Amino acid sequence: MLNKNVSGACLDEKKLLPIDTACFSIVNKIDHPVTFFSIFDDCILCDGQPVIDLPGNSNTTLQISTKYPTRFYYNDNQTDKLYLSCMETYSFKQHGRYSWNITSNGSCSPIYVLYEPWNPYLPLLAALMIYILAFVIIFTSKLVINTVRTYLNKPMDLQGDFDRLQESESPPQMLTVSKTGMRMQALDTFRGIAVLLMIFVNNGGGKYVFLKHAAWNGLTVADLVLPWFAWAMGFTIVNSIRVHLRLSISRTRLIMKQLRRAVILIFLGLLINSIHNSSLSELRFPGVLQLLAISYFICSLIETCFTNAQRNFQFGQFGCLQDISERWAQWIVVLVIMTIHTCLIFLLRVPGCPLGYIGPGGYHHHSEYINCTAGVAGYIDRLIFGNHIYMNKINQVYGPVHPHDPEGLMNTISAVFIVFLGVQAGRIFVTYYQASSRIIRWQAWFIITGLIAGILCNFSKEGGLIPVNKNMMSLSFVLCTSSFAFLLFSILYYLIDHKKIWSGAPFIYAGANPILIYIGHYMTMDLFPFTWIIPGTPTHTSILAINLWTTTLWSFIAFILYKKDILITI
Repeated sequence: MLNKNVSGACLDEKKLLPIDTACFSIVNKIDHPVTFFSIFDDCILCDGQPVIDLPGNSNTTLQISTKYPTRFYYNDNQTDKLYLSCMETYSFKQHGRYSWNITSNGSCSPIYVLYEPWNPYLPLLAALMIYILAFVIIFTSKLVINTVRTYLNKPMDLQGDFDRLQESESPPQMLTVSKTGMRMQALDTFRGIAVLLMIFVNNGGGKYVFLKHAAWNGLTVADLVLPWFAWAMGFTIVNSIRVHLRLSISRTRLIMKQLRRAVILIFLGLLINSIHNSSLSELRFPGVLQLLAISYFICSLIETCFTNAQRNFQFGQFGCLQDISERWAQWIVVLVIMTIHTCLIFLLRVPGCPLGYIGPGGYHHHSEYINCTAGVAGYIDRLIFGNHIYMNKINQVYGPVHPHDPEGLMNTISAVFIVFLGVQAGRIFVTYYQASSRIIRWQAWFIITGLIAGILCNFSKEGGLIPVNKNMMSLSFVLCTSSFAFLLFSILYYLIDHKKIWSGAPFIYAGANPILIYIGHYMTMDLFPFTWIIPGTPTHTSILAINLWTTTLWSFIAFILYKKDILITI
């Protein structure tokens, strides 16, 4: 978190500091040493960690992280007294220069600014404005071209009867059927948003904190990507099974087809995991594609077993709920799965950990549960997979933690509910034929899932019964991200498929080939021209430019595939 810099060179305004760091000068005016303690303020129930001993009557310069607000204080080594009266929480800004004076009797000065830095989010704002401007120019150009083309193709009143006769006798044109033209554009656009956002985030997201996964509880932009993709997979299940059953394809054959797809996805996931570590003794077994494969297969299996080939149309009192009443068996199965999952998380005892612990371990709760990271979920992953999990042992906020896989077994079970809520959205689409009926129900689900998620987390980051947590794929996280999925999809459906105001470009292109684009970006993540090493000290601007270039390049590749009608599915 903090690094000693005895020379004080970082105080020079002309010296370029690393990303997300500031220069902090601490002046100890006491004639004997004191120990400086600090901790990120986002670290809940955490004690400050000793950083450096400050000699008496000295000036010590540190490089301090600006990712999160920092809480700090000092301990008088002579009296062994902890001066919490000097405890302060401060939000340092990237590349700023700051100073703090420690004086006798536990008093200290407020932090004062030596150099006020420029806003690190300006490059992101500039990039956003450039993309919006490009979109407006392209949209306006296409609108003008289509208007002119329509005017030029308009038949003239002076055209002779002979010309009309020739046109009427011209041979009929061949009718070509495009694979891309037969797809639901709003769904492809939704999926494309998730895929392109995933590429941008996985490549670094400009190294902005809010574009990375939350340290533990909470929700960031990056946390939305995986559940949205899972939700979209669930949406496609309903119509796919319905079509196959109407074609008299046996349920056994359909299940085998679903199993084949799941196995292929698992294999591709293991392939991606082996890119940077091909040792079988350390190969990570869980992963994003593995989670999607298993949750997709479970939901597909449930739907295949209980779905009727022909619908039973309902009218009268419960006709408006037939998307649920016709699928009550599926709901019971999934709710039983989630009930068992929740009971295991909160009622299963983990050796050396309190009952129902769902914290990050490490410094959390005054470092009492260092080895209890992720509670039951982490324990089961380590018990079943051993070393074959995501072996990150340092949390950016909570310090040294036990390894825990965010796509582990218990999280995969949670993902089943996300996929199933996507299935529910797909049921609404195939059950009701009016756009207004569909949109109203999707909006209702947005409100219902959002309210339940808010109640579970007490509409706060830390204070609820079940906090929103991507690392644990908590129930509130599942409902919260699904709520946003219902909202976004209903808006896309209204704009694209209903009103036809927007074509879905450029996201629709990536959404038509999501697996290919996802795997391709992993395979080329360290290759030119997708990325390259930046000479000198990297900055948010330089990294953001490369990450946006990578995302744009993959978007262009998806565009070429879309225009050539090349769709690769599993």
